[in-house]
Amino acid sequence: MNRKIISPFDGEPKTEQFIDENGNTAFRIRAQAITPEQVKKAELWAVATILWLMGMGFQVLTENPDASPLAWFAFLIGPILAYPILNDLFRSSYYTETRIEMTIDEFRIKRFPGWQRFDRTLPHRFALLVHDKTQKEKDANELAVRQAQARGQVVAPKRYYGDSFHVSFEYLGQRNDVMNVYGHKDALAIVARLKACDDILDGEARMGDGIALDPEDQWSKGPGEI
Repeated sequence: MNRKIISPFDGEPKTEQFIDENGNTAFRIRAQAITPEQVKKAELWAVATILWLMGMGFQVLTENPDASPLAWFAFLIGPILAYPILNDLFRSSYYTETRIEMTIDEFRIKRFPGWQRFDRTLPHRFALLVHDKTQKEKDANELAVRQAQARGQVVAPKRYYGDSFHVSFEYLGQRNDVMNVYGHKDALAIVARLKACDDILDGEARMGDGIALDPEDQWSKGPGEI
C-alpha cells in the first residue's frame, strides 16, 4: 500500500522551498487573505446587488400582471436566498496576496515599490495580535445592544475587527505588521507556516532550537568538513 507522507508545506498559504544564490535553503510564501474592511465592502455589494435584482424583478412583474405566484417568488424572494452565494462571490474578489521570502539571513515582504527587508539573524518572532480596532468595535456593539434593549428590541451586531488579527513580525521587540487577516483560522494558518519556515531555517543555520528536515542537518559540521 502506498502511503503518501503529508508535507508540512501542503495547503495554504502556498509555500515553495528553494535554494538561494548562496546555496542555502529558502522559502517563498504567498499568503492570501481578506481584511475586515474588505469583508464589509463585499457584504455591501451583495446587499446592493440583491436590491437591484429585486427592483428589476418588481419592474418586470408590474409590466406583466398575469405573472404567476411562482414568478413573484422567484423575482422577489430568490435574490434574498442568493445572498450567501453573492457574498462569497464578492469576498473572493477582494482576497489579496502578500508575497514573503525567508532566507537564512533575511526576512522580506513585498511592498510597493520594492521589498521590505529585515535581518533574520537578529532576535525576532512571529505573533498573532488582536486587531487594533477590536476594543472600539466591542464598545460600539455593546452600546448598540443596550440602546436596542431600551427600545424593547433585540440586536446582535456582527463582529468584524473582533474576528480579525494582525500577523506581526516582532523584530528586536518592535512590531512590524506583515498583513491584516479576517478569520482566526486563516490568520493562524499563516503565522504557523511562517514559524515553521523560520524554525527550519534556524536549524539550517544552527540557530537556537531549529527544526531539521534532513537528518544530516541535525549534526554540526566538524573541523575540515566542507
